[in-house]
Amino acid sequence: MIVKHVDIYTDGACKGNPGPGGYAAILIYGKKEIEITGFEPDTTNNRMELTAAIKGLEALKEPCEVSLFSDSSYLTDAFNKSWIYNWENNGWKSGKSGVKNPDLFKHLLELSRKHTITWIHVKGHADNDYNNRCDELAVNEYTKHLTVDGSGENTSDVDRDAPYTGPLEETVVSKKKRFSGKVFNVEERVVKLSDGSLKDREIVVHNGGSAIVAVDSDRKIYLVRQFRSAAGKTMLEIPAGKLEKGEDPLNAAVRELHEETGIEADPASVRKLGEFYGTPGYCSEVIHLYFVYSHIKAGNPHRDQGELLRCESYDFDEVLKMVYEGRFQDAKTVIGITLAASMPELSDPRPNSGTRDN
Repeated sequence: MIVKHVDIYTDGACKGNPGPGGYAAILIYGKKEIEITGFEPDTTNNRMELTAAIKGLEALKEPCEVSLFSDSSYLTDAFNKSWIYNWENNGWKSGKSGVKNPDLFKHLLELSRKHTITWIHVKGHADNDYNNRCDELAVNEYTKHLTVDGSGENTSDVDRDAPYTGPLEETVVSKKKRFSGKVFNVEERVVKLSDGSLKDREIVVHNGGSAIVAVDSDRKIYLVRQFRSAAGKTMLEIPAGKLEKGEDPLNAAVRELHEETGIEADPASVRKLGEFYGTPGYCSEVIHLYFVYSHIKAGNPHRDQGELLRCESYDFDEVLKMVYEGRFQDAKTVIGITLAASMPELSDPRPNSGTRDN
């Protein structure tokens, strides 16, 4: 029978010692990682260190080979120097006094006999990413329960019902890449809020994109129609694309216009309409919007491999009316066309949008 090998990183933290405390354990089996955290309102740092190891071992559903990493010599020495076995033989006494935290050590000893465990001491607050992550999680557990006076009583419901007037900025404490793709990456970040608490953020990291509203001297706007898998439908959009790393957004807009439609634009005649975040709550993508009027000429498109799309031209006023009627569902297209309508070349009286049923 093959025995699974699991790495467990643990840490505990406490404010005041004794005081409110938190614990954390990270279990790693192959490519799978599990984080376990918890809080106790009145405890000690040592109890949180032991509890973190207990919670990590309790999560195992079968006997395993375990490498357990901790920055607590109080925990690792108890096993590596055989203190815990001497305590057991002496009725949980060390010399003439009783062993501190016997309940937790008894539980750890019981769990250790179900598995084959190597107890590994690591330096705290150093270069071990998992140990640092455990520390952040443990600190966050007690921090998020603290009141203004530093006690561990949870009054978060009261705090959330009161108006907030403090600073809003967050500081990134750590980052960990969870996914790496061709279009974007996903990071798990721990951020510190202005009140000192730590929070997890899942961020889609994207190089950004450029989009362009291209209108010829006959007031014809050039759009592309393509199927969008995420939306599950075909959509009509202004030409756009992802920025390559370090690419100038203006050059990217001109490039995408040519690749998707065959239209060639003079970069000197292209003006910036603005830029925006589409979903700033979790995505870093910034879309840069550009506008070019008249200074364009037809050419041959050069689509990316696997990029199936059609170029279509419309009267600009007709497209603007479509925007007002809610017939576009692509945000960059709605924003781009709306902003372009205010440009001097296109600022004729706008069509009456009428009314819509919601």
